[in-house]
Amino acid sequence: MPMMPTNKADPLLIDLIFDTPEWAKSKLSARKRVRDVLDLTWSMVPNRPKGIEPELTVTLTNDKSIKVLNRDYREKDKPTNVLSFPMWENMAEIPNGAGSIPLGDIIIAFETIQREAIEQEKTLADHFTHMLIHGFLHLLGYDHMNEADANAMESLEIKILKKLSISNPYV
Repeated sequence: MPMMPTNKADPLLIDLIFDTPEWAKSKLSARKRVRDVLDLTWSMVPNRPKGIEPELTVTLTNDKSIKVLNRDYREKDKPTNVLSFPMWENMAEIPNGAGSIPLGDIIIAFETIQREAIEQEKTLADHFTHMLIHGFLHLLGYDHMNEADANAMESLEIKILKKLSISNPYV
């Protein structure tokens, strides 16, 4: 069952799937963190469509599962931290006033983000938060394929993370 919005100003409909027990063992409070982080991210996205109730699925999985997806959809035969599968090319395609509308899926791999957090000397919670924001922005058409797009995406990520008292992950 999707996690329902907590109030009228909070239109996100999130279906959260725990695909592996590592997430529960991590004590991340992932259910609350996903809701809070995505609500904040949505509220800070400039020029977002109006009059819609965005729907998305967040799957918290492991390296084995994400490796298959990465291989099948990106032709990279290795695990990765986060994958996003957007329903729209960019936000401009999302019709205003469309009501409930799917944005896509975010998949995050536990072992990879845990390893990266250790390597980058970050807390698991902070790195998970960053990957969640990063994945959500991809659903909205943000990308990092060229320098200008990467700068726009990273700037917004940094701004959102700052609101959460999380330091710039790109320094």
